[in-house]
Amino acid sequence: MKRPLSFLLSLGLAVVLLAGLSVSPAMACVGKTIVVGAMPAPQQQVLAQVLAILISERTGTTVKVVPVAGHLEAHEALLRADLDMYVEYTGIGQVTILKDAPIADADALYKAVKERYNQELNLVWLQPFGFADAAPVVRKDTLKKFPALARLINKLGGAIDPATMQTMESGVKGDNAKDVARKFLKDNRYI
Repeated sequence: MKRPLSFLLSLGLAVVLLAGLSVSPAMACVGKTIVVGAMPAPQQQVLAQVLAILISERTGTTVKVVPVAGHLEAHEALLRADLDMYVEYTGIGQVTILKDAPIADADALYKAVKERYNQELNLVWLQPFGFADAAPVVRKDTLKKFPALARLINKLGGAIDPATMQTMESGVKGDNAKDVARKFLKDNRYI
């Protein structure tokens, strides 16, 4: 029995759509660009490169690292959607950005900042790296566009203790933050 042409076209379209739905979460990031902010300090430079290289190598997503002058500028750029993420420190988030009283307990501070950023600013704090509850702050809409992103970046949670950060920071000479970041990721088998 011959099938009508419209049936065959519909069947072909269904196959193409189903194939598109079966793309892995990591592949869902391909073809898009993520913008990561980096302040001028060596610590910020290397952490921005750690995020950029991890995301790029593990998902195939294009990541652009752009300079920002300071914490307030990075925060404002994030709110304007000029940045998708940057690394912030919980103390600065609490006192400088939220203009609230300092909290001495690191866990309580992270929880308070994370909750207020989420509720009031539509921003998400991911897992702290493991020194100074420094952590990536990401736009919620970025996490919706890149569904595998939070899980990927959270693998770095607790992975950078103060000594490791100091070693990476002291290894930054000039513009080699990318090399230092890549070495950290390779040595620890993230890429």
